[in-house]
Amino acid sequence: MKREVVTFVVAVTAAVLGGCTGEVVVQAQQEQEGGTAAPIANVPIRALPYDRDAIFDSLRAAHSEPEPEIPPTLLALQDSIAAASTQYSGLENQWGAARDSLKKLSDALRTMSRASAQYRIAFRDFGDQESVETQAKRQMDAAFARYTSLQNRFASTANEIRLRRDQWADEAYASIDTVVYLKLEELGREEYADTTDANGVGRFQGLKPGQWWIHARYELPFEELYWNVPVEVGRGGDPVVVQLNRSTALVRPKL
Repeated sequence: MKREVVTFVVAVTAAVLGGCTGEVVVQAQQEQEGGTAAPIANVPIRALPYDRDAIFDSLRAAHSEPEPEIPPTLLALQDSIAAASTQYSGLENQWGAARDSLKKLSDALRTMSRASAQYRIAFRDFGDQESVETQAKRQMDAAFARYTSLQNRFASTANEIRLRRDQWADEAYASIDTVVYLKLEELGREEYADTTDANGVGRFQGLKPGQWWIHARYELPFEELYWNVPVEVGRGGDPVVVQLNRSTALVRPKL
């Protein structure tokens, strides 16, 4: 399926041509629990002198058949899978804690005299904790079974929808390479590519002044963050800073 332009991409250079070019600094971050942000490393990013969304939209509109939609029921099922995954992870942690406590009590019992009062108290505690551990494992196993069942239901439907959408895209976007080539010829520009470093930062230097778009994707377990961020590059001066995070992304379902 031709969803990406794989030709005409050049490596990022550090040349600044006579002060008449600009620089764009890209910072990719992912929000974590508690409101903190962590850098996203090794994300391929591209600086495009055209709006790729506009090109794909025009090809989509010109195609004789509409793009097959993702059924709302499938998206709802995906949400259920995400919730089931969260529930399973929480119960797994609870079972792990109960198991660790049970082991500590078991280890302690081995060091005690069976005739001591301390042993009888610890043995009673062990029995109580064993019940807690058994119940926690039963709940964890049930949550995992539900999660697996939902995944299987999703996969059987998603595979069919994915195939139909891929076949449609192969037809609708068959001319994408040619369209992009002609657009680059018209603009007299090139595409630039980079990859974010360990700090989630990438740089584009030597960009001609004018309109550019920063494009990237980042896959999460149940969705994809998609960026096509327009930026205006000036002649020299301070770099343009582009933030790639959830608030600047289009969040798309992942089949």
